[in-house]
Amino acid sequence: HQVILSGPYSSADSFRVALVTSDREWDDIWRLAAGREEPLPQKPTVNFDSQYVVAAFMGTRPSSGYSIEVTDVRKKGKTLKVEVTKHETPGMLTVITQPFTLVRVPKGDFKLEVTEKTVQ
Repeated sequence: HQVILSGPYSSADSFRVALVTSDREWDDIWRLAAGREEPLPQKPTVNFDSQYVVAAFMGTRPSSGYSIEVTDVRKKGKTLKVEVTKHETPGMLTVITQPFTLVRVPKGDFKLEVTEKTVQ
């Protein structure tokens, strides 16, 4: 998998992992990921003929220091197994954050299965 973009400021207020399989879904996820930026940055190109996007949102956190990453992606039959690691380490800055990450994965006819891991 290849990271498209990760950061501390999205518009997602709750935990969510989604498999993005079309331009229409990509538009919605991009607005959720980058929606706090003015103006909205140009959306990266994704060729949905050969790849999909896994979007992971951590939800609202009370300070800096939190992050989320896709740590493993494996295809097993008709299942795409995605491991998401949430780094729950409060930082020094008291600022509301909503960490996210967007990664490219190969296209396939599969369902998403997510496992979560938390690191303090």
